[in-house]
Amino acid sequence: MNSILLDTMTNGGYMKIANSWGMWACVIPVVLVELAQAAIFIRDAINAGDLVGLTKQDCKEAMRAGAICTIGPGISMFPVMVAFMSLIGGPFAWLRLSIIGTITTEMLGATAGATAMGVDLAGPAYGIEAFTCSVWVITLNTWGFFIVNLLFAHKMESVKVAMEKHDIRMFNIIGGCLMIGCIAMFLAQQVVGGTPKLAAAIAGFVSMTLLGFATRKHPRLSEYTLGIALIIGILVAQAVAEAGL
Repeated sequence: MNSILLDTMTNGGYMKIANSWGMWACVIPVVLVELAQAAIFIRDAINAGDLVGLTKQDCKEAMRAGAICTIGPGISMFPVMVAFMSLIGGPFAWLRLSIIGTITTEMLGATAGATAMGVDLAGPAYGIEAFTCSVWVITLNTWGFFIVNLLFAHKMESVKVAMEKHDIRMFNIIGGCLMIGCIAMFLAQQVVGGTPKLAAAIAGFVSMTLLGFATRKHPRLSEYTLGIALIIGILVAQAVAEAGL
């Protein structure tokens, strides 16, 4: 226990805790609750079908179509899931991507936790304390959604209408700018850490740009763009590191 408190579990040693049975015991109940909620929603949706003129067969076909549509996003998330597991362990990665499902938000939180401890995410100095800080940042970040939705969700439509009176695109533009600002802040901290990180950033940017153009002709490709760009960035960074550049 003293070694944990002194944060000597660096160089990947913290993964013994991140992948422990204790972590699995903490996350499994949460995912089970999520599955129960999904079952309740499906049941209530089927029961409400009569109110909107849908037959039981219509409901079954809608659920079948929805299930098929999840295959693509599920496959596209697989490489992202593997990469995230290598950083924070299987249990917590499984929990977060089962509930939130957006790797961008989770990576920003994990990076913020590591930065707060003065280390790089998954770097040699990233130990149990930094891992714990990342877990807390990611978890507490979720509470922002709950609090904002509870207090302001019912007013967002009026805010959106007021903004769109001036420019119908303004609401989406503001949200996009906020996300770009957050990503740019963390990216700037990483690219100064060496040539491999800079190469990964450039490769990821070029990949996402080219894939963005490709999705105009092949919209379904958009589900896989992040995973593809992530893999390309990792491979380029590894190649640059092995070349000693």
